[in-house]
Amino acid sequence: MLYLYLALSLAVAAVFAHSILQGLLLFVGAFLGLLLLHVLVLALASLFVDKKNPNPKFFPFYRKLIILSVGPMLQAGRVRVELVGAEKLPAGGFLLVGNHRSDFDPITAMWALRKWGLTFVTKKENVDIPVGGRIIVGSGCLSLDRSDDKQGLMVIRQAVRRIRAGDAIGIYPEGTRSKTGELLPFRVGCFKAAQWAKCPLVVLKVENSELVEKNFLRRKTTVRLTVKAVLPYDEIADVDTAMVGERVRNILLEG
Repeated sequence: MLYLYLALSLAVAAVFAHSILQGLLLFVGAFLGLLLLHVLVLALASLFVDKKNPNPKFFPFYRKLIILSVGPMLQAGRVRVELVGAEKLPAGGFLLVGNHRSDFDPITAMWALRKWGLTFVTKKENVDIPVGGRIIVGSGCLSLDRSDDKQGLMVIRQAVRRIRAGDAIGIYPEGTRSKTGELLPFRVGCFKAAQWAKCPLVVLKVENSELVEKNFLRRKTTVRLTVKAVLPYDEIADVDTAMVGERVRNILLEG
């Protein structure tokens, strides 16, 4: 999308400009105008999202809006997302878990796994972001209040229903991003979603995402997402969630 906007802006400048200066002004004006139009489309689309009761029929539409926005942002920020082990990903619904190093983790994961329609369980604070919060909810992301265990259980049950319907849902067992890069203690209740949904558990390792904020626009950053393992339901069905968490932790700590 970013390259399309640049090409359109260049075309406008080439057709209507009569001097180099005029061409530069037309190019910049057209590009900024297209970006503004993009934001206005997002703002308008967000008005049709009920944050408390989003419509599943429109999840694919809002996911597409996110992808069309995330792609140019990553390109502009000189961020390259590399997905390793995509061939391991199962067909149908699954629960994805992994380490959490940066606020860019769900963004890069949704971009890399866009063919699988991945959405996340996200903290409620993200849902309150103007415009973007409603788009997030509209795409199918689930809002979690980390201070309310009862609400957390409801979210897990929502995730189970979605996974059974064929969706890919992601969640970070650490509950928050690690500022040191070391794995934080897991909130093992999230693994219940895979057990109750009777679905595969995908373990995704994230590397270098913590560098994005520091390098954004300034230098290239390659964020590597590696599908380390796919645990079939049969292997976790009757296992205590603490043991499932320990197995996931060991997988993520492998070289």
